[in-house]
Amino acid sequence: MFGRTLREAPADAVTTSHQLVLRAALARPLATGLYSLLPLGNRVSRKIEQIIREEIDRIGGQEMKVPVITPAELWQESGRWEALEPNAFRTKDHNGRDYMIPYTHEELFTNHARQEIVSYRQLPMVVYHFQAKGRDEERSRGGLLRVREFVMKDSYTFDVDHAGLDRAYEAHLAAYTRIFARLGVRAHAVESDTGAMGGDVAHEFQVLTDEGEDTLLFCAACPYKANLERAARRLPEVAPTAGVPAVAMAPFATPGLTSIEQLETSLGLPAAAFLKTLLLRAGDEVVAVVLPGDRDLNHAKLRKLLGGRQAKFANDGDFDAAGGVPGFVGPVGLRARIVVDVSVGPGAYVAGANRKDAHLRDVLPGRDFHGEIADVHDVRDGDACPRCGGRLVQHRGVEVGNIFKLGTYYSEKMGASYLAEDGTKRPIVMGSYGIGLGRNLQTIIVENHDERGITWPIAVAPFEAHVVALPVKDAGVRAAAERLVADLETLGVEVLYDDRDDSAGVKFADADLIGCPFRVTVSKRNVAAGKVELKARRSAEAELLEAAGAAEHIAAAVRAVRDTERATAEERAARATARA
Repeated sequence: MFGRTLREAPADAVTTSHQLVLRAALARPLATGLYSLLPLGNRVSRKIEQIIREEIDRIGGQEMKVPVITPAELWQESGRWEALEPNAFRTKDHNGRDYMIPYTHEELFTNHARQEIVSYRQLPMVVYHFQAKGRDEERSRGGLLRVREFVMKDSYTFDVDHAGLDRAYEAHLAAYTRIFARLGVRAHAVESDTGAMGGDVAHEFQVLTDEGEDTLLFCAACPYKANLERAARRLPEVAPTAGVPAVAMAPFATPGLTSIEQLETSLGLPAAAFLKTLLLRAGDEVVAVVLPGDRDLNHAKLRKLLGGRQAKFANDGDFDAAGGVPGFVGPVGLRARIVVDVSVGPGAYVAGANRKDAHLRDVLPGRDFHGEIADVHDVRDGDACPRCGGRLVQHRGVEVGNIFKLGTYYSEKMGASYLAEDGTKRPIVMGSYGIGLGRNLQTIIVENHDERGITWPIAVAPFEAHVVALPVKDAGVRAAAERLVADLETLGVEVLYDDRDDSAGVKFADADLIGCPFRVTVSKRNVAAGKVELKARRSAEAELLEAAGAAEHIAAAVRAVRDTERATAEERAARATARA
C-alpha cells in the first residue's frame, strides 16, 4: 500500500478527524491548504463521488465537464471578476490574457446555457460536473475541511419560471438528503446567506460538531434552523429602554470611557441602554452602523445590504471626513450613510457625542438622528425564534453542501434567454447546488470513529474486508489467506490484504485505524483447526467460521450490511424530507 499509517499525528493536526485522516494514510499535506489523496483516501473519495452521481442522475442530472482554467471575460460579464478577487486564484497567459481558477462555476454554465438553450421546449434541465476548484483561503486549517484546492460537484438547473425553480430546488433538497444519509452523516438543512453567489434563497447542509467553524441557531420548539449569517430573531414588543423623555439630549463628560463595558461599570446602566456606533468603509462609501450596546454586528447581513461590498473598519481619514471621534463616535451629526439596526428600540439611549471624552444622554432615534432600518445584528443562544417565539439554541457545524435559488441573477447579466411559448424572449431561471468531496470525506470520519480509529459506513469504506495473515511467513497461512482473498474478490467483496511481516498487535491496530467494516484473520492456529476469524469493526466480539464456507459467509455478511445501510439511509432521508 502506498502510504503508511502513523502511530501519532503531526502536532498541527488538532482535531480528531484531521488526525485520523493523516494517521490512517488517507491524505498528506503538500503545502498550506493543499492535500494529496493517497490510494485509501482516493478510494473513499471515488465512492462519495459515485453516490452523489447516482442521486443527481436520479433527479434527471446530465454530467458534463468544463475546463479548470476559465477566461476572465465571463466573470467580467457577471461583475464577479473583482467581487471574487480576495479568494480567487487569477493568472495570465503568455499573451497577457486574464484567467481564473474558480471555486464556483455559475458563469460557465450560464454561458453554455445561452449557447445551447433556445426554446422553452428544451426546459427544464439539470446539468452537473465534478471539478477541481481553487480558493485562496487565508485561514486554511482543519485538514480537508478548509483547503485551497478541492473537488466539488456543482449542478445547475434551468427553468422557464420561478415555479419550475421551486420544483428543481425541492428535488435537490431531497437528493441531498438522500446523499448525506447514504454517506453516513446526519446533515441538517439550514437557512443560509447567499453571499457572493447572488439570488435570494439558499440552504446549507450542516453536520453538528465542535470541530465545525460555522455557528448555527436551531429552534427548540419548531423546525427553524439557520446559519448565524442568516439567522433572525423575534424582537421584544417593547424595548427595555422604552419611554420617550420630555427632555432633549444633553452632553456629559466621560473621560477615558471608550467601551460599552467601561460605560456600564461607570454609569451603572445595562449594555442595552447604550448605542454602539461602528464606522466602516465599503468601497468609496463611509457607513455608520448603529446597534444596541449588547449586540454585535453581523458582517454577512451588512454585506448583503451593501450589495455584496465588503465593509472594513474605518481609518483616521474616514473618521475625520464623517466627523466622528474614535472611542466616542455616535450617530448624531455624523456625515455618513447611517444604518440603524432593527433591534434599536424606541426609547432613549446613551451615545457617543463625537467629541473626545464626552457622550450624550437621552438620545432618541428618529428625533435626534435618522437612518435606514435593517437587520444587521448577530442572533445568539437563548434569543426568540422568528417563527414561533421558541428558544434558539446555538450549535457548531461543518457545512457539507449548499443549494441556491439564483433566479435570473446571472441569466439577465449574461443574456441567457429562451423563446417562450407566446413568442417573447425571457431570461432563464437558474439554481446552483454544490457538494465538496474532501470535506465530506473528513466529515464522515467526524461522525464515524472511536478511540481506536475510523469506523467507516460500508458504502464509503476504502475496502469492505481487511484480511490479516498471521504469521505471513508461514506457507500454510499465506496460502490459506491468499485463497480466501481470491474467493472473496470473486464474490464481489473489496479486500485489503495485509501480508506484511509484522506482529499481530501492529496489524490489528492498523485494521482498527483504517476502519474497514470487517476484519478477517487467518492465523496459524485457526488454519490448523480449519477456521477463519471474522470481526465486524463496530463489534467487540469475533466469530470463528468454518474455513470451507468462510468466503460465502463473509460475502453474505457484507451484502447484509450494504442492504441494511441503504435501507436505513432511505428511511432517514424520507423522514428528513417529510420534516423539511
